[in-house]
Order: sequence, then C-alpha cells, then structure tokens
Amino acid sequence: MGEFIKDIVAVIVLLCMPSHAWAADATPPSILISPKKIVPGGLMVVTVKNAVGMVEGSFRGKQLHFNPAKGAFKAVTGIDLNTEPGPYQLALSVDGTPLARDVLIVKKRYPVQRLTLPEDMVVLSPENEARAERDQRKMASIWPVDSLRVWSGRFIDPLPGKALGTPFGVRRIINNIPKNPHSGVDINADEGDPVQAPNDGVVILVDDQFYSGNSVVLDHGQGIYTMFFHLSKATVKYGQAVRKGDVIALVGSTGRSTGAHLHWGVRVQGAKVDPLELIKLKLD
Repeated sequence: MGEFIKDIVAVIVLLCMPSHAWAADATPPSILISPKKIVPGGLMVVTVKNAVGMVEGSFRGKQLHFNPAKGAFKAVTGIDLNTEPGPYQLALSVDGTPLARDVLIVKKRYPVQRLTLPEDMVVLSPENEARAERDQRKMASIWPVDSLRVWSGRFIDPLPGKALGTPFGVRRIINNIPKNPHSGVDINADEGDPVQAPNDGVVILVDDQFYSGNSVVLDHGQGIYTMFFHLSKATVKYGQAVRKGDVIALVGSTGRSTGAHLHWGVRVQGAKVDPLELIKLKLD
C-alpha cells in the first residue's frame, strides 16, 4: 500500500509541474521576429523553432495563425498603414507555455503626391456621397471574417512584367485638401490586360463601386485578402474558388479613375499593407 501511495504522489507532482518545464536535454523554443524594422504598412513574420506541440499567439488584439514551415512554425500579420509607431507586445503560447516579446514599430516616411482634379471629382453630390458610404460599409463588413487557410506557397504578381504607377502609402493632397493615403499599388497596364489571382482563394466580392469601379476581392484564408479595382470586367463570380494564376478580371478604368490601370490592395487581418511586401514573403 505504501508503494502505491508513493506512485500516486509522484503522478500528482508531475501533473502539477509548470507547463514551461521543458526536459533538461530539450532545446527551448526560439522566437524570431522579422523583418528587423517593423513599419506601418508592412508585414511582420513570427517564426517559432523547437516547438513540439501547439503554437498560438496574438498581436495588437489579432490572433496569429501559425503554419508548419520547414521544421518550424510561422505566422504573418499586418501592421496597418495608420498604426502609431511605438512599443507593442507579442503574446505567445508555445507548448502550453506563455511567452512574450516586445515589438517596436518604427515610423516610415511615405512620399507626398499633390493632385489637381475637377471639382466634381473631389466634392461629391449627396447621391454620390450616400452611394460611396454604402460601398464603404459593404467593404468593411468583409474584413472581420477569419476563414480557413486556402493559400499555398508564395503570392505572385497579378500583372507580371508591368511597371508600377502610384506606390503604396503615398499621402495625397488633392486640390490642397489632404486625403487618405494610397492603400494599394497602382500598376500601369492596358485596357483588357488579364489580371491573375496572386494565390488560391475564394471570390467574396464582385461589385461596381463608386470610387473603385468594377471590383473583385479574394479571400485567401487566415485573414489574407487581395483586392482589384477599376476593372473593365470581372471574369469570376461571387463564391467561386480560384487557383493561383487564374485570370480573375481584365484591366480597365472604371470608377474614379483617370486612365487604364490596376489598383491592387492587400489586407492582412484587416490591416492595410503594401502588396509588394506580400509577394516578397516565403511563407512555407
């Protein structure tokens, strides 16, 4: 009976040990945050190595989605263009152990663009203003959805080989009035040029909107969305599954546009980020 009681006590002691008590001969988890400079409008990748179980985390109130990647776990999150620079905390749980890391978001200076446009393109009529507000609400309803991963491997350029026009983050001053910064990249192209899906995804919006004209939005899962504006035509339908490289639309100049081009936008967990940063990433 004495030995039995000793065994029971030993089991209880093991169960009560803190979850962070990794085996003495085990390599503790390592956490890498990249790139070295985290900026508004950029992406942050968190890599956890030497984890043997589950990896979870959050940053600025958003859940991180960790995926296996060459012997490690990797998650990507967006730093919105309007994020205030400063210190923030990354919260992690690795094999049941809570961990934290400090993250410093540093200021990035984006260029300023001054434009002069006809007054009727800047000051909206009550009817157009009401329509633009409806469009904005419709678009905003998309971002809270956090669906399962559909994307696979690296994201690709939707218009490969084309020159860039207005870059991401440009602070626009139109008719001497400051406007919202440019939340995507403009790609110079000809009317009717085919637009490719940057990765596998599902079509969650096909709509004619006041500012963006004919628009398509793809949900790639885990909070990654890509947007395509000013299209002459969408070649996909709402709810359709697409594969990386599929033609989803044709370049146009619809909506508030002064010439044929593609406005390409990316949101990662609701954050407006530079699309060019997304296609640089090796996510697997």
